[in-house]
Formats: sequence, structure tokens, C-alpha cells
Amino acid sequence: MGERGSEFEKLLTMVPEELLREIEEFERSEREKHRKSGSKKPFPSNEDVVEAIKEVSGGVITRGNIDELFDAVKKHLEDKGFDTRFLTEGRFWRLVTSMAKKGIIKVRL
Repeated sequence: MGERGSEFEKLLTMVPEELLREIEEFERSEREKHRKSGSKKPFPSNEDVVEAIKEVSGGVITRGNIDELFDAVKKHLEDKGFDTRFLTEGRFWRLVTSMAKKGIIKVRL
């Protein structure tokens, strides 16, 4: 980066001090906005959902727990700090079906 780095340094010295201060102030205010609104929660990955399904169901799906399973897993993930807005029932049941086919969880209906 030798020649390009020196070009960049030359260009940077040509930027007015007032503009640099304005940019720094803008970045500082943006960071403050994000801090005040709270930290952004991560979305759960498929692996996170699979782990939650195993933890909530105990590895077994029965008639007694199948109806509340989606809501219970969603609440479990929210309690762990995940943003579950985009966890759909379709995605959830695809994962449950895949886990059952692979023998990761047992289905006793």
C-alpha cells in the first residue's frame, strides 16, 4: 500500500479541519443514538433455533407440547436475548421436521 497510502495521506491533509470536526461530531452523535436506543439484538440462526427446540422440548415432541412448542421456543429465544421478529412458523416447523427425520428429536404423538 506504499504509493497509495502516501496519496491518501496527502489527500487527507487537504481536508479542512472544520470538515473533519463536523464528521467526528456526526459520528459521535450517531453512536449516542444507537446507545440510547439500546443494543441491537441478534437474530437467531437455525442452529440457535434447533438448540432452543431441544432445550424446550427435552428432545421429545408429544401431543401435550406440540401446540405450544412454537410460542415456547420463541419466548425461550427472546429470554436469551434474540430478536425473534423474523422467526416464522414455516421456518420453525421445517427445522422441527428436519430434526425428527434425522433422529435428533423423537416424536411421540
